[in-house]
Amino acid sequence: MRLVFDHLAIVATDLEAGADWARERLGVDMTVGGAHPKMCTHNRLTRTGADNFLEIIAIDPEQAEPGRRRWYRMDDPVVHEMTRAAPRPLSWIVATDDLDAMLGTARDLGLDLGRPVQVSRGDLTWRIAVRDDGDLPEAGTLPVFIQWPEGPHPATRMPDLGLSISKLLLRHPEPDRLGRYLSGLGVRDMVQLEAGHPGIAAEISRSDGPTVLID
Repeated sequence: MRLVFDHLAIVATDLEAGADWARERLGVDMTVGGAHPKMCTHNRLTRTGADNFLEIIAIDPEQAEPGRRRWYRMDDPVVHEMTRAAPRPLSWIVATDDLDAMLGTARDLGLDLGRPVQVSRGDLTWRIAVRDDGDLPEAGTLPVFIQWPEGPHPATRMPDLGLSISKLLLRHPEPDRLGRYLSGLGVRDMVQLEAGHPGIAAEISRSDGPTVLID
């Protein structure tokens, strides 16, 4: 089964606040991606490699309520409060070529990482695992799995603004237990672990400036 780091999702209270944050912290003006009708969210994007990217995502006020929980805990009042001061990386996403089998592996480990949901943005359609309650197990330190359609990776459509994700760090009060889950899922080598309050941090390298740590 193919498994590769795909993207980092940074949740913002609104998309313009996210864009301002990216200009200030990362020195880039991230391109508008578009709207996700099923989840009633929208995003800004930049590629960070040939097959990975950085996403800022927020609830889209121009769309009606989705009639279901949004992804990435975006309906959770705790997340609203967490992201009020600044956008936060809340989920890391891993691409696979067999989403159903990957979720079966997770169930064998006793993990509920969601069920396949088909979503779209413009002319692009893909499948991603989303829990019905919108939750992110282990506070987002476990990955979300995604399956893109065959063909060039969506990152090839995105502008290259000189950013790359040089390190993905997961903090967890029980890093050894989290590590066992990640090993069982086949993704342990994609991240570094350390003890601490659960959350995600990432080192973002810039072609025209110093490395930035976001968390």
